[in-house]
Amino acid sequence: MDKVRIELQNCYGIGTFSHEFDFSTQKAYAIYAPNGSMKSTLARTFKDVAEGVESGDRIFPSRKTVRKVTDEKNADLPQTTILVLPPYDEFFGPTKETSTLLVNNSLRKQYEQLRSDIDKAKADFLAAMRKQSGLRKKAEELEREISLTFTRTPDGFYTALNRIEEEVRAQQDMPFATVDYDTIFDEKVLALLATKNFKTKIEEYIKRYNELISKSTYFKQGVFAYYNATQVAKTLADNGFFNAKHTVTLNSQTKREITTQKQLQELIATELDNITNDADLKKTFTELKKLIEKNEALREFQKYLCTQGIVLPQLANIDLFKERIWKSYFKANQGIYDALLAKYEQVKTALKAIEKAAQQERTQWEKAIDLFNDRFFVPFTLDAKNKVAVTLGDEQMLTLSYTFSDETGSVPVERKTLMEVLSQGEKKALYILNIIFELEVRRQNQTETLFVIDDIADSFDYKNKYAIVRYLQEISENPAFKMIMLTCNFDFFRTVHLRSIVPYGNCLLATKTGTDVKLSQATGIKNVFVNDWKGEFFNDKKKTIASIAFMRNLIEYLHGDTDKVYHHGGAGE
Repeated sequence: MDKVRIELQNCYGIGTFSHEFDFSTQKAYAIYAPNGSMKSTLARTFKDVAEGVESGDRIFPSRKTVRKVTDEKNADLPQTTILVLPPYDEFFGPTKETSTLLVNNSLRKQYEQLRSDIDKAKADFLAAMRKQSGLRKKAEELEREISLTFTRTPDGFYTALNRIEEEVRAQQDMPFATVDYDTIFDEKVLALLATKNFKTKIEEYIKRYNELISKSTYFKQGVFAYYNATQVAKTLADNGFFNAKHTVTLNSQTKREITTQKQLQELIATELDNITNDADLKKTFTELKKLIEKNEALREFQKYLCTQGIVLPQLANIDLFKERIWKSYFKANQGIYDALLAKYEQVKTALKAIEKAAQQERTQWEKAIDLFNDRFFVPFTLDAKNKVAVTLGDEQMLTLSYTFSDETGSVPVERKTLMEVLSQGEKKALYILNIIFELEVRRQNQTETLFVIDDIADSFDYKNKYAIVRYLQEISENPAFKMIMLTCNFDFFRTVHLRSIVPYGNCLLATKTGTDVKLSQATGIKNVFVNDWKGEFFNDKKKTIASIAFMRNLIEYLHGDTDKVYHHGGAGE
């Protein structure tokens, strides 16, 4: 990019504009553009190119717009090579690219591989849980549900799995593996279960149910209930037990020999009927059904209870029931559950080592923050709050922490609070930090860039304006960077030349005739009064008249406002 040629027609109020910027020997231009001449238009046009959008004429949109921004080979400038730095009143925040400042490639690759392995194991586990439970939640919602069940916090997923690992491993069965989770834990169902009437009836039902179980010939509460019996019957049949002419002998008051699966299933069904057909139990169940049937939205829940006798006795303690359900789901998928925990333990130590290394690494982000803290005069300092997370790719954007200081001490503050107490100048200084981040990315990568700088130092106090100029001076020394600085502040225009950022020949003046704009060599930059106005004071009437205010101020300063020359215009006698 040795040259940049720009040609505009009917573009944001400019009728015609054509100029070639030659960067082959000098890397920066400064354009003094009085208000209304072309400064904002040129910046907006370059921004359109950078964003890949069309330009146009706002006042006369029907007029054909021409916009050509090319290099010395007449090739269009790539979008990525243009960066427009707007004035303070436009927001300029960090981009995804600026987040790469915290990347250490070696650490990132190690970390990403470890996370990829464990994320794959977790995805397999959550997919199995969704299938097992019938839950229609997204993976992250499912993860949150498991965490809340066992830790009462939304972000303790692995803590939850580890906490019950031994319980799941020791569990011999999975009585609730087929429970439809959404049916039980529907919001309306949970609201009903929390009512006093329902709780009372559930307690009556469970009390009577346990009494009947204790009197059962074959069932025994907590040891061999209906679920266990049906599982035994199924397992024996599936494994050809009865086909091999084996028999089962049941102990009661008298021994009973079972020779077929059908006999065993009938006996189990009969025993369950003896319990569920109990008059008191049926009465309580009917009352429960009536409570449910009052709400049409709970009809599905009522139907489900009628076909799932194993569920109803568990509803007295819904939190404990939820845990038992999840443990049954885990047990039903023991292999996938164990694989996830094994993978987690395997990478946990390695992840901690990488995170520790990331904490100790000095990054480009920190260098940018240190640059800001060192050079700008504001009553606060900055730090990278989530450095490790951004370094390792868990988060895209850096989060800053702020420490406010005065003569009496320092205290951490939130950004919102900080912005409420800062002056406008101090807020503008904070805005410059965003620009530093963006520039440091490109400096680190040596990305060839044309910076179009639109009065970013305007209205700053002199200390911070000097800090900006100093930083621009450093940027101008980078061989990958070119700059076009636009300003309507003549003092800034002179400063960037006097600081050797922009050579005299590249200091241009924008003039507008009608709708046409032209750039010409600026004059009178170093000392306009000595080099230009003093010699032309008596020859150029415009300069004579323009000096009246200056002369009156000088006379007032030297002699006071009672001097007769002061009252006669200061320059006319």
